[in-house]
Amino acid sequence: MAEVQDSSGPLRVTELRFTQDALVLRYSLHGEGKAPVWVLDQLYSTSRAGYYHLEPERAYVEARDGVLLLTRALLPVPDDVEVESPEVPCVRKLSPGESLTGEIRVPLPPREDQPYRDERVLDLASLHSVTLRIGYLPEMPEQELHDTKDDEGRPCRYPSFGPAITRQRFVEVGPLPLPARPTP
Repeated sequence: MAEVQDSSGPLRVTELRFTQDALVLRYSLHGEGKAPVWVLDQLYSTSRAGYYHLEPERAYVEARDGVLLLTRALLPVPDDVEVESPEVPCVRKLSPGESLTGEIRVPLPPREDQPYRDERVLDLASLHSVTLRIGYLPEMPEQELHDTKDDEGRPCRYPSFGPAITRQRFVEVGPLPLPARPTP
């Protein structure tokens, strides 16, 4: 376990390690500029009954050319997919000079986890690095956010998909080398 970092920007990966059952990545995001932003890093799952459940350790997962891409952001709906309603992460407010932290746990074996695609197991041996990508919305009036609660009563604020998908910006760090995996 070591601090890893390849950027002097606002997003820092502070820990990247394997446990026996997961890849764990911890990060901090520092507020820059003169206005607050809304960070789209609060993902959820939907139960069969249609209830939302916040998953604070979840990220969207995909593999691209040996890189494990972990994303917490609003993803566009692919042109070849029809959805009743798009998946919109909840937001956290990040003011200038403040920091937010988060932890992502990718269960092993890793599986591709995208909101509009079927899951598939990824070959861990073919992955050599990881990139973290987080979406945010530049300053916007708070009344443009919707308030709700998940199935456990935890509050959640989220933007409307249409305006948010066109205004979203990203911060990214990586690729960072995957750490050695512990032997069982």
